[in-house]
Amino acid sequence: MRTFSKILTLIGSVILIGCVGYLMVGWWDEKRWAWLAIGVIVIAVNLGVVVVRLKPTPKPRDWTVDEVRAVIEPIHGELTQIRTLRRADKGLTLAKAAELVAQARITT
Repeated sequence: MRTFSKILTLIGSVILIGCVGYLMVGWWDEKRWAWLAIGVIVIAVNLGVVVVRLKPTPKPRDWTVDEVRAVIEPIHGELTQIRTLRRADKGLTLAKAAELVAQARITT
């Protein structure tokens, strides 16, 4: 379902960019500057959506309990430790990071 959602979002963004781009030609000829500015903003936002959706997500690395402990040891508070671990590994999901931190905290 996630892939299907991603594809539909991309198709919708591309169609919206095309439609607004077509309308902008008329707005330019009729000197409707406010609508032209709104069209530019809509296109820029949708280009951002396309870029974010096409950007590959990094694969999480395999963490050992000792490695997790070394990263989170100087940090106090479980939520801050989870956030720090996710910053260290951009591909790590929230659930997996919470599980790793919980394991590291139990064995200390």
